[in-house]
Amino acid sequence: MAVKIHNIETLRRSKRWNEKDDAALCLLLKRKIRDTDIALRESNTPYERSRLKETKIHYRQMLKKITDGEYNGDIIFGELQASANLSARQSYGSQKYADPQKAKKYINSYENMDFDYETAFRKTRYYGFALPFLMTIMVLVFLCIFIMGAFLPTKIKETAEYNGININAMFSYKLSNDLDIEITNNGEWPSGTFKTTKPIQGVKWEDAGGTVPETVMLFHNLGMTSIDISAFDIIKAWFRTPMLKNKRLDFIENLSFMKGNSYYSLLFLENGKSDDLKIVKNADGNYDNSVIIRHIGVYGTIMFMIIAFLFGILSLLFCIVRLFSYTTRKVHIINILCFVFSLLAMISPALATIEGTELGSTFKNYFLGLTDATGYIASTTATAGLGLLFIVPVAIALISMLLPKIMRNRLKKRVSFVPKGNRARNALMDPYIVNEKTLERLV
Repeated sequence: MAVKIHNIETLRRSKRWNEKDDAALCLLLKRKIRDTDIALRESNTPYERSRLKETKIHYRQMLKKITDGEYNGDIIFGELQASANLSARQSYGSQKYADPQKAKKYINSYENMDFDYETAFRKTRYYGFALPFLMTIMVLVFLCIFIMGAFLPTKIKETAEYNGININAMFSYKLSNDLDIEITNNGEWPSGTFKTTKPIQGVKWEDAGGTVPETVMLFHNLGMTSIDISAFDIIKAWFRTPMLKNKRLDFIENLSFMKGNSYYSLLFLENGKSDDLKIVKNADGNYDNSVIIRHIGVYGTIMFMIIAFLFGILSLLFCIVRLFSYTTRKVHIINILCFVFSLLAMISPALATIEGTELGSTFKNYFLGLTDATGYIASTTATAGLGLLFIVPVAIALISMLLPKIMRNRLKKRVSFVPKGNRARNALMDPYIVNEKTLERLV
């Protein structure tokens, strides 16, 4: 913001402003911008930083005017001169109240104040424990959804699967002759739907002749029509990607729940299937758009979910800090990124099995399982289906992002605050004042 000029008659004339003055002014403004950056790093209050940022923007605008040649030399010189006079007055005012011997340290200390700091602070800060506590609980639920597959008791999982519900399923893929999985015949069968009955857990599969092969195909041999993919299955698939395939993290991969098959990895990454996802040019020199979309879908599902989980951890740390401090009512960038990557992780599985580049019908079939489960099972074009559990992290991230704006701002209590229910007592009606005998007894 420009400083108001009072001594217009004594301004320097434009005809006396030459290229040498331009160069000197450019150097001066660059030095002032640099000094302002240093002052910003050393400032301790948000109000001082706000003032310095506005000053820095003003200097940059002046520098741009000079470099572009769109300026008036009289005005620029006058603004600099008036700014110097203002700085001198402020310096003189601070020196006037710096000597405690003159008893002027606190006299008229607010004479130059033109901003109501207390009102601004009361309106822009949320005082209270409820909002950060509620956000902490929601973020904990957000994180638990991604990792609860590793900590839920086996009895609860088996009971839910017996009733036809997989509480870990984030989404599912339909199996076919083109999309099938070969696993070890050890009696550990994944969750999903079957043409007839699901094989008994712990019992190896036998063919019609009574032979027990070493490996079986889920669709061809077991008659499995769809397979459920959990969030923890995606995390295990991350360690099968080229990013971490040759780098073993023993402290994570040696954990018991990290061992075993990753059915998502078996579907798209292992046994040479990842070669179909390589982005290369065709014979005509163009890229295959369907391969690019499937590449984003397969690897994006893994990376978006991992990034959303990491942002959830950062959001949890912020919420814990807010429990012991103030909570701003602004939408934090961490909550926004957490919502964006959760949303991307939710829609990416639909792109992993896309045929061609028809996104409309792909997403329509992907969300069909939520609105019409029977139609999804009977559909011949639907290859991926969204689970209800995957919507919960996205909804939590959205609510956590908007919750500071929704909740009412509880203002700071002033010194003159009277609790509800207290009434002003009239001295004439006060027995401790009117009754002299009572006073004597108290003394």
